[in-house]
Order: sequence, then structure tokens, then C-alpha cells
Amino acid sequence: MLSMPNKICRYIGKLPVILVFLSFTSNVRSQQARQSAEHDSTYYASYRGKLVARIYLSRKYNAAGLEPASDNIPDMRYKPNSTLNIGIGATYRSITLNIGVGITSFNPNKEKGETKYLDLQAHLYTRSWNFDLIGQFYRGYYLTPQGIAAPEGKDYYVRPDLSIQMGGLAGFRALNEKKFSFQAGLVNNEWQKKSAGSILLGGQGLYGSMHGDSTLVATTADGSYAAKEINKLHFFEIGPGIGYAYAFVFKQHYYALASVAAIVNFRFSREISPAHYADKVDLSPSFNVHAAIGYNTQNWNLAMIWVASQFYIRGQASGYQYTFLSGNYRLMYARRFNLNRKVKKVLSPISDMIDVK
Repeated sequence: MLSMPNKICRYIGKLPVILVFLSFTSNVRSQQARQSAEHDSTYYASYRGKLVARIYLSRKYNAAGLEPASDNIPDMRYKPNSTLNIGIGATYRSITLNIGVGITSFNPNKEKGETKYLDLQAHLYTRSWNFDLIGQFYRGYYLTPQGIAAPEGKDYYVRPDLSIQMGGLAGFRALNEKKFSFQAGLVNNEWQKKSAGSILLGGQGLYGSMHGDSTLVATTADGSYAAKEINKLHFFEIGPGIGYAYAFVFKQHYYALASVAAIVNFRFSREISPAHYADKVDLSPSFNVHAAIGYNTQNWNLAMIWVASQFYIRGQASGYQYTFLSGNYRLMYARRFNLNRKVKKVLSPISDMIDVK
């Protein structure tokens, strides 16, 4: 979502990324999808033939932590001043579409500056697989803890020039899909009635960057870093991962879902200053988290959902550890609706082409 709709033209150059998202969410095919996926109905019920409509409140974020090599300098974090959003959405089979807008009366504290952002997060949950596709373009951050590097009379050090961009794909397969359902907790077109868990196998690939018009760390925060004049960081990582997901169900209706996947990445990173650059190649961990708590029935669902990713980069020239955190929080109410024959006939191409197992 872009925080200021009248500035949307600034992101026309990002159209290729948007097209990738549309292609990903509308052209997923599988030979297995042409058959009904078997599952243990005593563990969860499926409503994939129904339309799931929802209304929600959400907040997306993309932050960067900076951990100095010296113990004498405090850890810092750049945070976006993003908005609280209200939205509506719908799910049919494995396809979900959500549209949200910022709530003006809940806009963040202006003393923290202004963040302009386009945040595309596609989360596709099928019977066996879950895919997270992100394309995030943020500009405008403030530094925490409060007061560090801040000008006299100001609470925060504000960086309207600082931008963070990330794009990548993660995919994990649940090995116990007959008893465990990601969809029940996260998109609500199924209902987990008994507790179950599953090992997850998969991997991810990601590219990211952080740019500033001047050094990424202010002189007043760390003079030795500023002396290196590092104003850009680029990184790419790819690797396999393993995780575990578990849905705890109480009295069939109350549930708590938690999923954590750890990835071991082959990583390339580059710190850049106007005069030189320093490359580093190494192995690095990253983590993907999905969590939800809620109440589920045959017709409706109320839930709080958190989806997040965390990546680590060690700078070759600075010795800093950069930690990137991206994700979103969501409070959601969803209701399931039966479709008549005419609507099902219109939507039948979706059933044939997109309903991946």
C-alpha cells in the first residue's frame, strides 16, 4: 500500500514487480490440483468451495536494526512511520485478494517523520504448501532508541532520505497436510477441529538494499562508522530451510497456530561508500514466522494474525550486524458464503487452474 495515493506515480517504475505478483497469484498451476486433495475430516473441515469475505485492520512494517561492533555504542533501529490500515478482502480456493487504505485519524506521530511506501505481500496457502512473496519499497525512517543522534529540541533522528527495498520468495511444504491446515488459521477457508502439527521443508531467495544520501549511521551516533562514509548496502541470499508448524485447538473452536522456519542462506553482501566498496560472502541464518490466535466456527472466524521474516547481514567494512525485519499484523473478521451454481460456473476456471494442492 502507498501511504499517499496522490504520489502513486512515483512508483510507476515498480510496475514490473506488481506484474510479477499478479502472475504469481493468478497463474499457479499443478497437475495435482485437478483432483480433490484428501485430508482427514476428523482433524479439519474444508470450505474451499465457499467464498470467504473479510474485513480487517492491519499494519505493515519493514525495519532495520544496526548492531555496532563496539560495546560502547548502543544498538539502534530504523523504523518506518507507517499507517494503520483498514481493508476488505476475499478468498476462493487458494486465491486471496485484500485491499486496504490508511486511516487518517490514526496516522502516526509526525515527529517521527513521514514514510512513503509501497508494500506488496502475497501469502498463498494451499493444502500442502505455503508461499510468501514480498516486494517492499520504503522511504523515510526514524531512529530508535528515542533521542539517539536527535538534533537539539527533537525527540528523534529522522531520515527522510533513507530507503529500504526488498524482494523475494519463500516456499515451504507441510508434510502432514492430511491432519494439519495452514489455511484454517491464516485464510479461514478451512476449520481445524483437532490439534495437529507438521514438519516444514522448503527454502527462500531474497534481494535487499538500504540507501541513504549520506552515511547510514550519523556521526553523532558512531563517528568511526561515519568516517567510512558507507551510504549503501546491498545483499542477496538463497538457501534451504526446515521448520515446524503446530495448531493447538481447544474445544474445537478456539485455536492458536505457530509456525517457525529456519533457513541457512548462502549470502553475498556489499557495503558501498562514494570511494570504495567491500564485499562479503558467507552463510547466514534467517527466519520466517506465521502465528495466529482466534475463534473458528462453520460460518465465521475472528483472528489476530502475524506474519514476519528476519534476515541478518554482517558488514565487511563496518563490522556491523544489520538485521532486517519485515511483516504485518492483522486483526480480522471473516465470514463464509455459499455460492450458487451460476457463480460457481463463472469461477470454475479458478478451480481448474489455481487450486494447488
